[in-house]
Amino acid sequence: MKTSSEMADSLQAFARETLEACDAVLVRVWTVGPGDLCAKCAMRPECPDQRSCLHLVVSVGLTTHLDGPFRRFPIGARRVGRVVIERKPYVERGDLAARGIAEPAWLAVHGVRSFAAVPLGEVGRGVLAVFSRRFLTDQEVSLLAFAGRAVLRDGRDAPAAAPRSARAARTPAAAAPAPTAPELVATPDRRTLAEIEREAIERALVQTAGRISGPRGAATMLGLKPSTLASRMQKLGVRRRK
Repeated sequence: MKTSSEMADSLQAFARETLEACDAVLVRVWTVGPGDLCAKCAMRPECPDQRSCLHLVVSVGLTTHLDGPFRRFPIGARRVGRVVIERKPYVERGDLAARGIAEPAWLAVHGVRSFAAVPLGEVGRGVLAVFSRRFLTDQEVSLLAFAGRAVLRDGRDAPAAAPRSARAARTPAAAAPAPTAPELVATPDRRTLAEIEREAIERALVQTAGRISGPRGAATMLGLKPSTLASRMQKLGVRRRK
């Protein structure tokens, strides 16, 4: 098993791809870890359970620093913390300052027009946060959610899938409680994101006997539109099984 700090190298590539794909100024990744800095954490008053919290492990774009007031984030607090519990993406567009997403001056200087946070892993093991210069569409946020589900393994099950960038989607899983301390450690997937995605699509096609569309098709299984799945198959060189 790997600690949260040891996951950083694997998560760094995913964050950089997201930065480029979403025209973002800042992308950050938190993974669930033990409550270790509670005595001096700036967000301690908002922390409902100090046994575990989100640890900032990757920051790309405007800053790569992993310190500061948000190096630890309470699970269940604010937008980022709630994503771990609800296990579904969150997005805001337009007047982000009025919604308290970040400091108004910072948002204005860097031209940030939308913010999205998506869960990582199959069972709420982390959060990816994106500050973008343009409006992120619902489809793009779904793409990020699909990718995020496969970024971390939970030590028991292989990930469902992950695209090379934010260009594949999956319907988020139903809400579930955040993992407790004994379950916090996850291991990164060392394959490329394209390899993971290709394997997931091929597995879905086997399970659906090559059917792409329809309620029992591979697209539905993966949470994709049939046209999106067909496009991903063509790009990845996946042939339809009959």
